[in-house]
Amino acid sequence: MIPIHDFVQKNTQAIRVVKLSSLTSYDTTEPHRHQYFELFIFDRGMGVHDIDFQPFPIQSASVHIVAPGVVHQVRRELDTNGYVILFDISAIDEHTPTSDFLYDHLCYDVSELSPIYLFEGELAQSMLDTAETLYTDYNSKKPLRAEFLKNHLNLICIHCMRNQQYALSPGVAGNQVYREFRKLLRSNFKTIKKVGEYADVLGLSEKKLNEIVSSKSGMSCSALIKKQIVLEAKRLLNTDLTAKEVAYELQFDDPAHFSKFFKTQTGQNPSQFQKVQVSR
Repeated sequence: MIPIHDFVQKNTQAIRVVKLSSLTSYDTTEPHRHQYFELFIFDRGMGVHDIDFQPFPIQSASVHIVAPGVVHQVRRELDTNGYVILFDISAIDEHTPTSDFLYDHLCYDVSELSPIYLFEGELAQSMLDTAETLYTDYNSKKPLRAEFLKNHLNLICIHCMRNQQYALSPGVAGNQVYREFRKLLRSNFKTIKKVGEYADVLGLSEKKLNEIVSSKSGMSCSALIKKQIVLEAKRLLNTDLTAKEVAYELQFDDPAHFSKFFKTQTGQNPSQFQKVQVSR
């Protein structure tokens, strides 16, 4: 079973910062998911970070963003160190570039929006200095500590956006509609599976919504809906749920229908997918 972690119930702090020290043995952390964001900042890095079934190399001077609900496993090697920032999206002010940036990582899968941000030279040093300052202040009792942490977390996200020339700006035609569609999809994919229903909520014709979504993603609305369902199915099939239970969790009326759908989309039936994951 893949455990679900939630620090909010155990800690009233909106933002937590943990130092990743060098290891004495290879990291064999189990795959898991959580109900909050984790932002990994690697000072020195080697190893592999599996994020939603895709392996990403752990490199020095890099940031890895793991959104709520994502299945991940950090397999870092001995000399890898850095920091992890744990926080809920509510810790970030709404309607800001940073909140949009984080919501995008929440709504898009890792094949659409890479969760990895690499830094070099002066940019790397600036980002790492910000992380060290954040960790130092987290462990202090200075005045306005909470505001300081929030602002420096915001600054690290801005480092990522600037370094990768993050381009999904609301000011560009169609971007805000596309972002709103992806937010709606993430929240409602279990219950709303028809494109027309999303179009109605957004106040658009089905044709217009498809045109915008296709221009931004290269995929139709219907294809993205199916993709979202498949991704969540994969996540659930990595827990102790049976394929039948996953089918009902995703609100398929018939487990056989779910099995046929999953095989059409992935080339494997649910039990075959589970066997492959177990053997890894």
